[in-house]
Amino acid sequence: DLESLKYEDLSAEEAIPLITVDDVKKEFVVNQEAIEFLKTVEAPLGVVAVAGNYRTGKSYLLNRVLLKRNSGFGVGNTVNACTKGLWMWKKTIKGTTPDGEEINALIIDSEGLGAFEEDSNHDSRIFSLAILLSSYFIYNSVGSIDENALNSLTFVVNLTKHIQIKASGMAHDTDPEEYSQYFPSFMWVVRDFALQLLDSDGEIITPKDYLEKALSSQKGFSESIENKNRIRRLLKCFFKERDCCCIVRPLTKEEDLQSLETKDFDSLREEFRQQISQLRSKVMKRIRPKTIINGQKLSGTMFAGLIRSYVEAINKGAVPSIENAWSYISKNE
Repeated sequence: DLESLKYEDLSAEEAIPLITVDDVKKEFVVNQEAIEFLKTVEAPLGVVAVAGNYRTGKSYLLNRVLLKRNSGFGVGNTVNACTKGLWMWKKTIKGTTPDGEEINALIIDSEGLGAFEEDSNHDSRIFSLAILLSSYFIYNSVGSIDENALNSLTFVVNLTKHIQIKASGMAHDTDPEEYSQYFPSFMWVVRDFALQLLDSDGEIITPKDYLEKALSSQKGFSESIENKNRIRRLLKCFFKERDCCCIVRPLTKEEDLQSLETKDFDSLREEFRQQISQLRSKVMKRIRPKTIINGQKLSGTMFAGLIRSYVEAINKGAVPSIENAWSYISKNE
């Protein structure tokens, strides 16, 4: 539905910080304004989070696909990573669950991974928080799903170091399969996609087939093959519900891309507009409610408790635990 994707002037709405970084204390800080807003959101609540390497246009993707706007979340055309920590849109969006029920969707943008000034431990924590908080996770990358792209997802290998399910005991005691019931649906969005979606026999395949093919194990026993297969195995293990969307470049001229957010949606390539529209429809119709232990659906107030619990754990140097977060919410309800 291309009509409904046209730019809307919704100046009263804005992106606000959800979790910021105190550079002096080296701690995460939860923004009180975000907590106050969350307390007004009723269950069922779905949470869509976007992550990806910095400067891959994920804020633009969020603005265009989910908010149907040209601007909203911070967009920049220079190499400085624009978004620090996690940001949230200060208004829920109406979506539906896979069962067709209405759901209030929160939209969260996360700091670009791999920015110069941040270390990989910081990136792993941002990535883990985006996974822990969302019920629908979009990973945004550019080009194609090749070894390089899979390598940039090494954060997945470290997820069990940064997230544990049980209140006590070591994370490595937990079967990776067990994580999948707490983890979000996974959508890999491949931007500026220029390949043809064909299999080895020249038959047309879907973007999901393309993702599954990319995740199939490589043959061989060398250490580097083992490492490559580990990322693939864990992605399949953690994210049982996964999909992929391949999107062409919005414009053919390189110089026009620098000021993409000022361009009218109608002036962009038709193929791009259709793919954006399809992606929006896919995401907005498949948002699961954010749940925690025993499938308990969270309200905004409970979700605020979840955020506080995870951030407090990380700041103490502990690993956020899903069971502990549940006790924290139950105590404070």
